[in-house]
Amino acid sequence: MSTGGQTKIAETGTPASKVLFINSGDATTIFNDNTSNFMFVLDEPVVVPVHHSILLSLIGAEIPYTFYNFVNGRNTRLDVAHTLYNAPAFYDANGNTTPSFTITLPQGNYTAPELATFLENQINLLSGIPNLVSIIYDVNALKFKFICNVNNNRITLATQYGVESGIDGNDMNEELGFDLNTPSGDCFFERDGAGNYRAGFTDPPPVLPGIGIDTITIPSTPIQTFIFADDAADMTNSIRTLFLRSNLTTSSILDSFVGGGFSNIMSRIPINAEAGGIISLSATDGDVHKLLIKVKDITAIHLRLTNQRNQAIDLNGLNFDVAIKLDFIENQRLAEPENIREILDTAQKEEQDLEEIEEEEKEKTKKK
Repeated sequence: MSTGGQTKIAETGTPASKVLFINSGDATTIFNDNTSNFMFVLDEPVVVPVHHSILLSLIGAEIPYTFYNFVNGRNTRLDVAHTLYNAPAFYDANGNTTPSFTITLPQGNYTAPELATFLENQINLLSGIPNLVSIIYDVNALKFKFICNVNNNRITLATQYGVESGIDGNDMNEELGFDLNTPSGDCFFERDGAGNYRAGFTDPPPVLPGIGIDTITIPSTPIQTFIFADDAADMTNSIRTLFLRSNLTTSSILDSFVGGGFSNIMSRIPINAEAGGIISLSATDGDVHKLLIKVKDITAIHLRLTNQRNQAIDLNGLNFDVAIKLDFIENQRLAEPENIREILDTAQKEEQDLEEIEEEEKEKTKKK
């Protein structure tokens, strides 16, 4: 697109708006073999007159909901320590739980009850003890709860001190309701030789490596007692919303994820469809955020779909569409505002000068 000979709006003298309809399938370059991260080069560049700027807005989008809420490298791992009753997990020199085995969740879209069933089956399978544990998602509390069913056994879930725990790790702590910011340690639940239940949390010892230190939250009781996760299950922790980012938007959006600094976000796209459907965004409600772009020519657009942590979204091979509107505005040359401090200082000096003149006149009158 070129501005040469283009239509202008008579009232403003600015070029008429332009709308770019872009499908990721038409990308000039696809990065990391991911259709949600691509570059599109325009056959006709958009040229902006010297005395004009652009207001950019996303006015439409259609995105297939084919990405997963559990993705390899983000939240598909859970380290588990299986020990005897009253035998806390062992922590290595780095303060990480030493697991007896690791559960790996195949990436995909899971509900909380599905995740509970998968973890229960895996622990019972990998421990070699049928019905060792029960893991249930409580639909009323919105929390996972855990219990050990076999005498003289203890299970510790490395949700705080797992090998890959942390915001950038591959553990599923927040999905299970164990926030890294809470003071509790690794959740454990056990049953003694007499069939009594006990549960709590374990932290690494002051001197590493060594045996963990327990905090008992459920004292020994013969009554079947589940231990609940700290928080409600957050099954959307890895992707709560979509952000469309571009190489054109670098100074119009502030993002808390980067400490409130400027971000390359173009627009937020709410997830308003079920998995397998189409997420859509339109400008029909008239509430469109416009970003001021001061580039003077647009020859290529780099677009990326990410989650709230600026991590790439994988649409699993499918493409998406966006509609981007470019409005031209004239740069106004405004007079430099007066300095308020100088105005106040000048007024104060004039008042002082006037008082001095009045004093001089009084002195002259007395001498006469």
